[in-house]
Amino acid sequence: MSRIEVNGVRFNVMELPQRVRRRDRDRSLSGAPDPHGGDTPIVLIHGLAASQAFWFAAGAPVLNALGPCLMYDLRGHGKTTTPESGYGVGSMADDLAAILAARGFDRVHLVAHSFGGMIALAHALRHPDRVASLTLVDVRVRPIQKKISIPVRQIPPMVERQLAELGVDLHGIPDHDDGIGYLRTVARIEVEAGDMASELLSQIYRHPRLFRSRKNAERWIDLTERVSLIADLEREDTFSAADLRRLTMPMLVLVGGLSTTLPSARELARLCPHAIVKEVPNVGHFFPMAHPRLFLRPTLRFLWSVKRGKSRFVDV
Repeated sequence: MSRIEVNGVRFNVMELPQRVRRRDRDRSLSGAPDPHGGDTPIVLIHGLAASQAFWFAAGAPVLNALGPCLMYDLRGHGKTTTPESGYGVGSMADDLAAILAARGFDRVHLVAHSFGGMIALAHALRHPDRVASLTLVDVRVRPIQKKISIPVRQIPPMVERQLAELGVDLHGIPDHDDGIGYLRTVARIEVEAGDMASELLSQIYRHPRLFRSRKNAERWIDLTERVSLIADLEREDTFSAADLRRLTMPMLVLVGGLSTTLPSARELARLCPHAIVKEVPNVGHFFPMAHPRLFLRPTLRFLWSVKRGKSRFVDV
């Protein structure tokens, strides 16, 4: 890991050099030119309340067969420092551009999950010539999907009583805040419920813990209460739905068939007819972590096709 300091923030960055296949290494030793040398970097952007660890769970060390990979923790996330402000999409897109400039990357493939997709889209609209391709994984695109609805299972009375004792009101979670309220609720349950947290979450949302430790859950709660993250997101309109029509670079949109972001994927298909939209059946928002192959297989096929100039025709 390394640190890159830009825009007054010290970012935690991880780079994976391109993995060279044996036959390419043999070709290099023989003096023949390496057809994979200097491949376009792949930059992976995680979502809210996550970190670059998300991409290791999703299989990032496999992607570096197609090019060097760079992952970083967003401001206020993971091991990156936590400034008081600058959490809007535009500011985080500025962070991305500054990190790429610091590394000397002129052109990159962007792969983004959830809120990271908003950052990737903003960067692609600002610098279309610097984006070789976009891979958007279960992204809620705010200008075309104003609200989300996180489904809650029918809760047994005993679980309702437990939640009430924790001060958790599932019906009071906002549906317009990029899932911040939902993530804060999950974090509170993980912090307050202790050993019972996994069981409670599996009964409410069909998943166990999202945060890897109590410390991570506490940090997310602090981030939503102490700094300007919520206010920055509420007052910012970085781009419009109409702007998305300007995107012409190769684009892959992956979405879980059970995800709340399906409306975004379907509208992107209409606004960007060149995009490849793939609905992954029977999985939800976090399928890259839960089922890495369902993320890796289409992403690898897409990036390989872009490399060969055939992204419009690839069957992912």
